[in-house]
Amino acid sequence: MRVFYIYPYRAKRFYTKKPETDLIFFFRTGKKTMLSVLFFVSLITFIQSGTFLAAQGTYIRNSESKKGRQEIYCDSVVKSAMVVLYSNPDSARVIVENALKHIEDEENSGISRLYNTIGATYHLQANYGQALDNYYLAVSYALKMNDTIRLADVYNNIGIVNLKTGNYKDALEFFLKAVQQYERSGLQRNAASAYNNIGLLYNDINNSDKAKQNFQIALKGFKSLGDSIGISAALSNIGLMYSNTLEDDSTLSYFNKAAEIARINNNLYGLLISYQGMANFHLAKESYKIAYYYYENSRDYSRTINQPYQEAFAILGLSNVLLAEDKLDEALKFAKEASVKADLLDNTVLRYQCHEVLSNIYEKKQDLEKSLENYKIYSKLKDELVNQTILHQIYNLEISTLNETNALQQLQIERQRLSISKKNNLLFFIIIAFALLIIGLYLLYLNYKHIQQSKLQKTIIGLNEKKSRAAIEAEIQERQRIGKELHDGLGQMLSVARLHISVVQQKKHLPESRKEELLEAAIHSVDEAFNELRNISHNLAPSLLSEKGLEEAIRSLSNHINKSSQLKMEFEAFGITEGFDSLIEHTLFRAIQELLNNAITHSKATIFTVQLIKSKSEITLMVEDNGSGFNVNAISNLTNRGINNIRSRIENLNGTIFIDSMTNRGTIISIVLPTNKLDEKTK
Repeated sequence: MRVFYIYPYRAKRFYTKKPETDLIFFFRTGKKTMLSVLFFVSLITFIQSGTFLAAQGTYIRNSESKKGRQEIYCDSVVKSAMVVLYSNPDSARVIVENALKHIEDEENSGISRLYNTIGATYHLQANYGQALDNYYLAVSYALKMNDTIRLADVYNNIGIVNLKTGNYKDALEFFLKAVQQYERSGLQRNAASAYNNIGLLYNDINNSDKAKQNFQIALKGFKSLGDSIGISAALSNIGLMYSNTLEDDSTLSYFNKAAEIARINNNLYGLLISYQGMANFHLAKESYKIAYYYYENSRDYSRTINQPYQEAFAILGLSNVLLAEDKLDEALKFAKEASVKADLLDNTVLRYQCHEVLSNIYEKKQDLEKSLENYKIYSKLKDELVNQTILHQIYNLEISTLNETNALQQLQIERQRLSISKKNNLLFFIIIAFALLIIGLYLLYLNYKHIQQSKLQKTIIGLNEKKSRAAIEAEIQERQRIGKELHDGLGQMLSVARLHISVVQQKKHLPESRKEELLEAAIHSVDEAFNELRNISHNLAPSLLSEKGLEEAIRSLSNHINKSSQLKMEFEAFGITEGFDSLIEHTLFRAIQELLNNAITHSKATIFTVQLIKSKSEITLMVEDNGSGFNVNAISNLTNRGINNIRSRIENLNGTIFIDSMTNRGTIISIVLPTNKLDEKTK
């Protein structure tokens, strides 16, 4: 009699969570032999067969954060399928197949995950042929996307199918491929799961040394990760191995260790797995009461965490115990209950196991007709399962060959990539050298620019010094002019007045008429001195400029000039709505006085025109005369006519002066002061 128990293994510690990886428990019992297998499947669900199964539809790695929209969609579909995977594999398969119809981009590693999940649904139902078809499709897409990790997952699953159907050579080949990829990718937990599966393979062919070696590697890997669930599973498998070598103490010791770890971590799933192992062991040892106790607890825990497969296998185990105790009616009741669940789950392995047990029960009950009927069903289902698997393996041989060809092509591509990488490195070094050259040239340019800026600064400093010198010279000339006016005008008048008064004072015998004449002359000289002083003061700082502003001061000056017949002065103002800063007004007024003096003294002009224009951005003063003009390029003309003094004052206000003059053509001088810079300057 041969019985298979398959249990999903939860990666989460608490039974209320959805499984992320599955552990499948598989055992067979007979009167003197018993085999219990824990297969690791890299699925969120570890599919039936006793191995850890790797189905990328269900196994979603947290580290994969950079995904396209289609891959994220595939993940969400897989999660939805996982909700019903154990209770209704058909519904889970429909969810995934419908999703495949809506996938637009076939350049998507998520497709491999979807086909792997479909394979897992068939795997749960022990439809190994269809499972293989979908696993190989998953392989083709994983190779297409060069997704070595998911390829390793599918290799692991294909290895499990081969192991379950007795094709040990191919199973080992696929397991080793999976281990190689996992270790290259640094996925220690997946590698430990694959080593566990290899251990189960060696255990199945009674090579205990090799089985123990691989179980120990798996256990070491789980311990290094602190994976209590993996540790519990590995310990159970080691207990299984010792049960085959008839080392009873070691068998129970490892099963108890596994159960204790599961109990400490509240891992009810791991606990029921350990109970299954101990139940199998005690059934083989004919300790029926103890076996019944552990099967019963396993069934109850399966119901608690809603795992119908484990429940069905535990019920079938109870039937085997009761059959061994010749409690045939109770055994029949449990066997029929398990058979109903097998039909609901549509699991071929579970169905033929149930028919095998029913055949044995009816044989003991002397109902040979029903015994033969169930045995035929058992044989038919088992043969169909094996034949179907072999047939599909033949169908997929071409795909497997193609995959190997693709692998060789991939190797050639890797070689080409290595060659390209070398060329890229050379190109990279050339680019670096070129970049360093550019940086060197740029540094030279910066140095040259710095030198030029230094020269510019020196030039600016020199110009500022010239400006300062010109301003000082202008101030000196102004003082000299004022001194000359005071000396020649006011001083002479006061000297005459003093002379008249001193004559009256010294010559007391002068007649009264003469004294009165001299005093009147002195008073007249003093009055003239006052007038001269008033004129000088007005020229320096007209009171009207301070009181009425620049526009009125210029108009007053124009009216004063127009009283004489020597020169006619015209003045126009545009856009002036308010006064200017006093510094600006005095500077412009002094410039007009200086240019007016030039027009009278040097140019012999008869018309002198002044225009003052105010806009948003600048103030423009334009002065024009019809005099003799002068040569602008002659420095002496600029100095003698006071142009340099005017230029110095204007430049101090960030302004600009333009001179347009030629001999015998008159002169036009324009002064432009930018208002925005004026505000900063005056502040």
